[in-house]
Amino acid sequence: MFEDLNWKGAIRRAAFAALLYLLFIYILGVAYPDTFGAGGMSSAIVVALVFFFFYAILFAFTDRSKRRRFARMKAESKGTKPGTKTARATDPDASGDEEAEAGELRGRHNPNTSRRKTARRRRR
Repeated sequence: MFEDLNWKGAIRRAAFAALLYLLFIYILGVAYPDTFGAGGMSSAIVVALVFFFFYAILFAFTDRSKRRRFARMKAESKGTKPGTKTARATDPDASGDEEAEAGELRGRHNPNTSRRKTARRRRR
């Protein structure tokens, strides 16, 4: 559960969020001294510390899930599942000529298809 967590980046982001919170409290204390008086800054530091620890854990887990999601999307774009071999390498029926032809057209329009026919099929 706690493996692959990037604590360094999470603590950095959490510290930034806590400092930003303290900055807002200070600005509001200067702008509205009656509402955010001198006693408000000491309690704001305690709240900022609680937020820091909460945000550090939250940022660590969200960063890990983001990295896992990007790795899964990258593997799907290549046509494989993460942690498995490619489908072409394990398929004994795949011929070398078809793979070479598909590789040349990767990412381009297939010249063997008719756009007019596909548009007609969509209209039906």
